[in-house]
Amino acid sequence: MLQQSKSAKPIKTATIIDDIRLLIPVFLLKKLQVHPLTSSLYPLSLGKHSDINYQINKKNSDHHSLLYCQSTSATLDYKNKVREVKSGDLVIIPANASFKFTAVHTENNSEIKNKSGKVYWLNFKGDLANNFAERLLMKMDDGLAHVGNVDEVIRDFDNLLALGRRGYTATNVIHAVHILQQTLSFLALQLRLTDFNNSSTFDIDAVERLMRNNLHQELSLDTLAHYSQLSKFHFSKKFKELTDTSPIQHFINMKIQRACSELDNSSQTIKDISESLGYSDPYYFSRLFKKSLGMSPKQYRDSRHSA
Repeated sequence: MLQQSKSAKPIKTATIIDDIRLLIPVFLLKKLQVHPLTSSLYPLSLGKHSDINYQINKKNSDHHSLLYCQSTSATLDYKNKVREVKSGDLVIIPANASFKFTAVHTENNSEIKNKSGKVYWLNFKGDLANNFAERLLMKMDDGLAHVGNVDEVIRDFDNLLALGRRGYTATNVIHAVHILQQTLSFLALQLRLTDFNNSSTFDIDAVERLMRNNLHQELSLDTLAHYSQLSKFHFSKKFKELTDTSPIQHFINMKIQRACSELDNSSQTIKDISESLGYSDPYYFSRLFKKSLGMSPKQYRDSRHSA
């Protein structure tokens, strides 16, 4: 488990007033380990440091550790390498590994000295925790990556830390576990986007806008690749890296979503909806729709009136 050791240098109370450290009580951990809603992912301890004179150590613990630097300068000693950790950096250390995280004082720190929440930290366990840690580490450089100062992440951490005010009831901790899962999922997405944006000028948002503006007609792979100024091969590869689906399937999915909206909110015939989405053959459109949602357009429209 993370161990915090303050330096010998005196620290003014004002600099640590926002520090929080929460340890989940043993009796509650035992419940979390067996409860079906929490056994696969649960926090052991978490906190927030706002002063600049401390260290965090972990030595071969059986849990994963996460640190998110909102605004600080620090060093990470891990795998025989000492690296700088900057504002907006994320650190993930897997179970059974050791590291030392040291907040350092620099001249620039004086500008942010009174900001709270410089470093958030978290220890977590569970089978799903292993999967999350593995997925996060895939996009990191030996446990370190830059994700930026993201409001959603800061808000999620603050909500997790509010557990201390709400009390350690099973219901509160179950809610915290789901916030934790949301946070890890969002960080995985943020890492993926950051990694992609750093390595490519490919503008996925522009491609999706092009798709949305042309739902009434066909868009070929040639057209999409030409728009992105890439070969078909490289365009498809980059698109799938970011969306987990092919460009054409993504475009079809957008059309199916639009069809669902029309079926729910208009009295247009299925044939008219099909034609409005660039499908002259309503039977072909119906087959695509059923392949996507497991029911025909008519069945989908009728299902509005069933539970």
